[in-house]
Amino acid sequence: MISEFMKTFGAAVMLPIIILVLELVIGVKPSKAIRSAIYIGVGLNGLVTILNPFFTGLIGNAVSDMITTSGVNLPYVDTGWSLLAAIGYSTTIGALVIPMGIIINIIMVLLHWTDTLDLDIWNFWHWAFIGSMVYYATGSLLYGILITIAVEMFLLIIGDITAPTMQKFYNLPGIAFPHASAQGLTIIAVPLRWLFEKIGLMKIEVDSKTIRKKFGILGDSVVVGFIIAVIIGLIAWKNKLGLMTTWSGILSLGIGTGAFIYLYPKATAALLEGFAALSDKVRDILSKRAVKREINFGMDGALTIGNPDVLTTGLLTMITTVPLIFFLPGNKFILMADLGVTPFFLASATVAIMGGNIICSYITDVIGVALTLYGGSYFSPLFSRTVKAIGVTLPNTGSATVGADMRPIHSIFTFLGQSPIGIAVAFACTFAMLYSFKKHPKAWYKAFGYVDNDNDSATKQDAV
Repeated sequence: MISEFMKTFGAAVMLPIIILVLELVIGVKPSKAIRSAIYIGVGLNGLVTILNPFFTGLIGNAVSDMITTSGVNLPYVDTGWSLLAAIGYSTTIGALVIPMGIIINIIMVLLHWTDTLDLDIWNFWHWAFIGSMVYYATGSLLYGILITIAVEMFLLIIGDITAPTMQKFYNLPGIAFPHASAQGLTIIAVPLRWLFEKIGLMKIEVDSKTIRKKFGILGDSVVVGFIIAVIIGLIAWKNKLGLMTTWSGILSLGIGTGAFIYLYPKATAALLEGFAALSDKVRDILSKRAVKREINFGMDGALTIGNPDVLTTGLLTMITTVPLIFFLPGNKFILMADLGVTPFFLASATVAIMGGNIICSYITDVIGVALTLYGGSYFSPLFSRTVKAIGVTLPNTGSATVGADMRPIHSIFTFLGQSPIGIAVAFACTFAMLYSFKKHPKAWYKAFGYVDNDNDSATKQDAV
């Protein structure tokens, strides 16, 4: 019944209604709740109904012609994370994920399994998306719900483990980041840090400001998006370059792509503003409960993006992504709409774990983008089927198919969630990590880049 309502009305209508009801139940003032719901609807509508179809139609024909005329096999096109969020919130799991996520988080806090209260409610969509993908891949609502819970638990624990490192590096006391994108490379950053230390790479220091100055015009994601779109147009219509209309089409493709990348954050801002009332109320409720220990608030990894080292790492990786898209062996996915997003979010925890070392952070981030491209190549067919099954309307893209920006954590848990054994492995690894972390917190903090050289108060969690 719930999924039928979600399919009929769509996320841009149903999600605001769900949030409105939830806010009224927990005591948000009606005027604030109504405004909050409207802004959420406006943001989602702008992203899913206006910007995504525009971009998909714009780039789809070019990609289709590129495949036909040149043999470049890049059939899956990224249209941005908002479509993934819409899919996540357009299913039964999406309808349940916010109350379910809050309840599980509170239970984990009460059991001392986590010291993080995740107030970043909007980003529950990451878990809902993974669960929804599993649901439509297997036909099992139970599998989808279980893997959703596993993802949340994993991220809350990782948020605890990385909290001292990220708090100290970014000067954000009391904040943790149980965010699937920000923590996307954590599991590979730790062994890579160990390797970099062994070979002496961690000792090489490069000034981030100097590197960013050398980017010049290439330090702008809108410009890089324009360049990629123009390259696609040149490849697609290389046999018609003598025609004025061809060049008009190529430049329009570039300008349209740049406009999409530029306008995306504007619609996102409305969406996040809509969720502010709910987040504030949940924070107020939880703070009034007598929680007698040090608790961190879980927030969006976007809080770290303005750091100079993150910006530098993200920009370097963004530029490197362009040749990766075309020359990475086996890649079939064009990272386009999220080109100015994914490299920066993947750099979030990575840069802190690497202690701000630009070279090590950059190498790790590039590996992360490569894994994302492979994840998009592998899971885009499933994503496309899921989009159609849910009933999200997209324009005809010819030979091009709407793809998913599958960052490493999304790919791993989506894969594990499709079988009972995989789900058991997900929970087993999560509980094993939790048990080991509670037994040896200092060892985990150190492995994740935390250096207690000033008796920082973050290690007080050892006694919990």
